[in-house]
Amino acid sequence: MSDFESPAVRRVEPAAVRGNERQARPARQRIPIRRIILTSLCTAGGLGLFAYVVRRAGVDEVVAGIQRVGWGLTAILALQGVRFAVRTQGWRLCMPRSAHLPFRRAFAAFLAGDAVGSVTPLGLLASEPTKVFLTRHHLATRDSVASLATENLVYAASVAAMVAVGLVIVLATVPLPSSWWWGLLAGLVLLVVAVFGTRALMGRSAVRASNARSGWREQLERLRLGVAEFSHAHRERLWAAFGLDAIFHTVAVVEVFLTLRWLLGDQSPTLTQAVAFEALNRVVTVAFKFVPFRVGVDEAVTGAAAPLLAVDPAAAVALAVVRKVRNLLWSFAGLAVIVAHPAQAVPEMRLRGRGADPLL
Repeated sequence: MSDFESPAVRRVEPAAVRGNERQARPARQRIPIRRIILTSLCTAGGLGLFAYVVRRAGVDEVVAGIQRVGWGLTAILALQGVRFAVRTQGWRLCMPRSAHLPFRRAFAAFLAGDAVGSVTPLGLLASEPTKVFLTRHHLATRDSVASLATENLVYAASVAAMVAVGLVIVLATVPLPSSWWWGLLAGLVLLVVAVFGTRALMGRSAVRASNARSGWREQLERLRLGVAEFSHAHRERLWAAFGLDAIFHTVAVVEVFLTLRWLLGDQSPTLTQAVAFEALNRVVTVAFKFVPFRVGVDEAVTGAAAPLLAVDPAAAVALAVVRKVRNLLWSFAGLAVIVAHPAQAVPEMRLRGRGADPLL
C-alpha cells in the first residue's frame, strides 16, 4: 500500500473485499417447510398409487415383463441420452449468435436441470434456474433466461404437435366408444385453440408494457418482448430447434416401440400403439410435473389406456416402470453434475484478479 493513500481509502478497501468474499460464498438457504410437506405428500400419494396399480395389473406379470427387457435397458438409456443431446442443441439454437456456450457445458446443465425438475414438485420453477446457475460463467443471465424461455416455447409447440398427431392417429385407426371418440376430438380442438391463442399472445405489441403495475409483471413483459424479438429476427433458428424437437419425439416413439417389443414377447407392437403411448406420456409429463418422477400416475394412466389400444395392461404398466428406471438413472447423472460443479472456486479466483477458468 502506498504512503500517499489516505486512511479512509485503507478502511474502505478491506470492507469492499470482505463484501465480495461474502458474495462469493453461496448463502445457505433453508428449504421452506411447505415445500417439504408438498414433496412428501406428492411422493407418498404417488407411491401408494404405484403399489395399487402394480398389484392390480399383477406383480408377477409386471416383473416378468421387466425381466424380458433385460439388457435392452442399455439401448433405452442410450436413446434417452440422444434425446437429451437433441434438446440441448435446440436450446443452443435459441441463444444469441454472440453466445459461446460449449455443447458439453450446455448438456451438463440440461441434465442437471432435468434431474432437479424431476425429483422436486416444482418442475420448471426448479429446472430452469438450475440451468441458469450452472451456465452463469459462460452466458449472461439475461441471455440464459431468454434462451430458456424461447426453447421452452418451441418445445411446448412440438409437444402440442406430437399430441395432435397422436390424437389424429388414434381417432383414425383405433375403434373407440362414441364417448371416447368425441372426447378426444374435443381435446384436439382445444389444443389447436390453445396453440393459436398462445401465438397471438406472444405476437402482440408492447403497448401495455408501460401499464405494468408490479415488478414481476414488468420483468415478464420484458422477457416476452425479448423472446418475440428473437423469434422475428431468427426464424430459421427457431424452425431448426423445432425440427430437433421433432427428432426428440421421434426417438421417443422408437424407444416405446422397442420397449413394447421386448415386453410383449411373441406379439409385435404397432406404430399406432407406440405413437399413442408416447403422446399420452407427454400429456402426463406436462399435467403431473408436480409429482416427483410422476410415480404412480404414469403407471395408472398408461395401464388404463392399454385396453383401448389392445395392449395387455401388465405390459403397459411395465412400460411405465421401465421409463421410471431410465429416468432415475439419468437423474443420478444430472445430480452428479450439480455435486461436481465448482460453485465456489470461480468467484474466489475472480477476487484475486485471475479471471474465470475458460474450461468452466
